[in-house]
Amino acid sequence: MADDYHPKPEHKFSFGLWTVGNPGRDAFGNQVRKTLSPVEIVHLLAEVGTWGVDFHNNDLVPIDAMSKERNQIVATFKAALDQTGVVVPVATTKSHGGPSNLH
Repeated sequence: MADDYHPKPEHKFSFGLWTVGNPGRDAFGNQVRKTLSPVEIVHLLAEVGTWGVDFHNNDLVPIDAMSKERNQIVATFKAALDQTGVVVPVATTKSHGGPSNLH
């Protein structure tokens, strides 16, 4: 029965960059999986029939990225989306903690 199921874009499965890209590191040891770039993650998700990829906080663009680096990261990522047909249905931001400590 499991062999009969093959995800399709119309099923609208999406996964976060942080979930697929997590290297499996924890407080008890080193990472257990290869670190994947966001572009590699998009291609991997497309291969398995995933419809979308989600953003959370700064998992696409590092918080300290300068404008030129940010623009390059975004352009490369957009190209991967265009090549694969994967979409970005969700993007969230960190609205807690940090220097500003929103109240």
